[in-house]
Amino acid sequence: MRLPITVHRARLGKHSYRVIRPRPTPPNVVLSQCSTAASEYDIRLDGHAAHRIGVAWLLAARSPRSMVHIPLRNSRSSASARCEPECFLREECPYSTAERPLDLLLVHHSLQFRPSRWKEVRARLDGGRPETAELPTSDAPEFGSDPFELHWIKRYPLRQHVHAETLLLTGNAPLFRELSTYFLDIAEHGPGSRLWNPRKHYCNEIRWPEIGRYGQEIHIVHADRWSGADIEL
Repeated sequence: MRLPITVHRARLGKHSYRVIRPRPTPPNVVLSQCSTAASEYDIRLDGHAAHRIGVAWLLAARSPRSMVHIPLRNSRSSASARCEPECFLREECPYSTAERPLDLLLVHHSLQFRPSRWKEVRARLDGGRPETAELPTSDAPEFGSDPFELHWIKRYPLRQHVHAETLLLTGNAPLFRELSTYFLDIAEHGPGSRLWNPRKHYCNEIRWPEIGRYGQEIHIVHADRWSGADIEL
């Protein structure tokens, strides 16, 4: 798998940061914090964007000394404003009631990065250097082979913070690798799903508990109607 990227660097005091961004940012994707629950997030995206973001999660798993940033807060909304109330993976799926769009930042826990520093780090990033990341297809585990909700979250905690219009997700390599399949599955099966069941949408959900909070959730929905044209991979 090949992913064109831009590698940026920033210095903040005695600390130096390396930030990787997909190049270009996938156009047909929006990440939002849901208006009905602050702990729930909604991602609407087409198949091309799902593939690129899935590979970006794999890159985050292979790059523990870097942060992977996908700048989405200025993204266009999909033409279909709301999900349909059914999906393939369970009997009901919540409507998309999203608020403000957010960026996505994947951070390895070993960096011990404080979310409050992200705004300043982002402001100090240099112009970046274009590169191409090469990842073996064997990096992606088979979707559904080891259900995330059953035991992964206990072994590899996922932490989330919202700061500076960015959803920061902190985890480790096995976790990022596992969660990449939630996007790669949509890239493979989402685009053709309406052909055999046009009344339902295709989605996946990442759910995890946090101590002292309600359950957290990211609802990932394939959306095939957009105001702009798709890009070709």
